[in-house]
Amino acid sequence: MFLPLLSLILAQFGAGPSVEGTFNGTCLYPDAVRERAAAGELVTCNQVEISGDRIAFGLRSWQSQTVFGGTFEGDRMSVDTVTLANGSRHEVRGLCELYFANDKLSTVACTANGTRGAIAANFLVSRI
Repeated sequence: MFLPLLSLILAQFGAGPSVEGTFNGTCLYPDAVRERAAAGELVTCNQVEISGDRIAFGLRSWQSQTVFGGTFEGDRMSVDTVTLANGSRHEVRGLCELYFANDKLSTVACTANGTRGAIAANFLVSRI
């Protein structure tokens, strides 16, 4: 009785995201956020790739990506590194969250702070 219950509880905290794959859409920010953000703080993207211990934001047909790395617990990832499009890797503290509408991924939001400064990505999945 105890072992099956423990397995069920531990399954909720299994490694990996609740959804994986490549999604098209756009990084979109409210005007107030864009006006206050310093150069390089907001990621520009039209595609996101979610896999294992990372979320990569990039532009279709381009090799460069901004990658948030960390540990998933359900729909949240604790972020401990960010690799910028230029390849430089930075230790950070942050959080990514996956949001769903009608059981489909709708938004991927990440924020992180480190010695380099702040960085954020707010990706909306295209439904077209």
